[in-house]
Amino acid sequence: MDLISFILGMSIVVVIAVAVVAVMAFVKVRKHNKEIETIHNIMGNEFDRVHREREREITDVYRTLDSRLDKLESKLTDTIKNGCDPVKK
Repeated sequence: MDLISFILGMSIVVVIAVAVVAVMAFVKVRKHNKEIETIHNIMGNEFDRVHREREREITDVYRTLDSRLDKLESKLTDTIKNGCDPVKK
């Protein structure tokens, strides 16, 4: 009877120890999941910000290019109408 009581007592201690370790593991996993989710949100926000900045810079390049092309077109049209300096008579 003493041996059975000892084995049952040790089994209960082992079960409690396993339960404590399992709870600690679940708590750590939950903590890491929250950290990963936070990092994911930060990275998503950063990617969105970079994308918006890139789109704005592309728009600025198109505006500048359009302005320069309009000036070139104006010069060419004026040159066609009035002739260029060496050709003028």
